[in-house]
Amino acid sequence: MTPSPHKPNKEFTGKKALMWIVGFFLIIFIVNAIMATIAVGTWGGLETNDSYRKGLYYNDEIAAAEIQKSSGWKIALSHSPSGLQNDRLDVEISWPEGDLPPAKVTAIISRAVTNAYDQQIILTKSGKNIYTAPLNLPQAGQWNINILVKRADGPIYQLREKILVEVEK
Repeated sequence: MTPSPHKPNKEFTGKKALMWIVGFFLIIFIVNAIMATIAVGTWGGLETNDSYRKGLYYNDEIAAAEIQKSSGWKIALSHSPSGLQNDRLDVEISWPEGDLPPAKVTAIISRAVTNAYDQQIILTKSGKNIYTAPLNLPQAGQWNINILVKRADGPIYQLREKILVEVEK
């Protein structure tokens, strides 16, 4: 017999099969661990602090919304930011005749997926029933705006809106 110029085929044994299976699952576990670490590091998943207590008072919030609706106070965004930098937020507030104007108007700007860019701004009166503040946003995308209007005698009225800010060209 003459020796063959080709390498002899190595047998695929049970030991090799076991190594392939263990290696495959080891790679899957490593990738899952990396992804889980990144996910937990970017957002902890906490949407609201003290959610249990807020849940207990949810009916009170519904009642406050009904009171706001019947009070005659109206809050609306008259200009929402369309760009990231050097824009403004304008809110139009109207109240019943004979009622006192708002004592303080603030806006809480936040993102749904992270609290890293949350900001609270105070709006000042700039015209007839228009309250405004300059606004710079760090990223494009959807933003949540919560307008809080505090009356002089205590009650707070609010407006919750979502706006979409596109990338400037």
